[in-house]
Amino acid sequence: MRDRNFLLPVFYLLVVLFLFFPILIVVPISFSNGRFLSFPPEEFGLRWYRAYFSDPVWMSATFRSLRVALGASILATFVGTLSVVGLGRRRTKTSGFLTAIFVAPAIVPNIIVALGVFIFAIRLGVSDKEFTLVCAHAAIGLPFVVLMVGSAYRQIDPTLERAARIMGAGPARAFLTATLPPLTPAILSAGIFAFFVSFDELIISLFLMSSAETLPMRIWNDLRFEINPTIAAVSVFFVLVTTVAMSSTELLRRRAEKKNAA
Repeated sequence: MRDRNFLLPVFYLLVVLFLFFPILIVVPISFSNGRFLSFPPEEFGLRWYRAYFSDPVWMSATFRSLRVALGASILATFVGTLSVVGLGRRRTKTSGFLTAIFVAPAIVPNIIVALGVFIFAIRLGVSDKEFTLVCAHAAIGLPFVVLMVGSAYRQIDPTLERAARIMGAGPARAFLTATLPPLTPAILSAGIFAFFVSFDELIISLFLMSSAETLPMRIWNDLRFEINPTIAAVSVFFVLVTTVAMSSTELLRRRAEKKNAA
């Protein structure tokens, strides 16, 4: 028994080191002043961070990714939350089928989704449009919103909204005062998750966008034609933003658990 108790933390530590090993390599490289990728760096500095933040091409791709991800997360969160509430209130024979349709983009490979959206966009003449990319990214973020918000919605006591209706509140006011507050942490967490599903997405962007690049597209093209330490600086930026967002999501989840326990 003692041997097992000793091996479990060791195994856990090895798994964590394996997962974080690429970051432990990329972060020092990003602070290199050399012209080429090398580890360990011979000279440290902020050369490649300055190159990233002063390059209009990199900045344009970054802001485009942020705009698309923000629009996709808002759209996915809005549609997903309404879908969860609608399906939860009216449980019919088709509810399971409709839920499966909403979750399908998380199961179908992105290459299939990208090809389908590309053909559809070509027929409508809306390919290479930022709004089209927002809608496509919202579609792949929607399953996570449905799953996360749906899980929180099933834990809410339906009598709260009924009590609000009995006290004279209309349907909209009853929802806003009785149902929405307990759902808010899950909605925010799902929105953040949908944001990063879009922010990190590459395949659909490659299919739909040709004249404008998102940040993952810019990284991909830079790796194909020219490898320089700017990519390491961008990668660290990715990791930093993702860490902050995921930490915020976990904080919201813990606060929600404390409120539910109280």
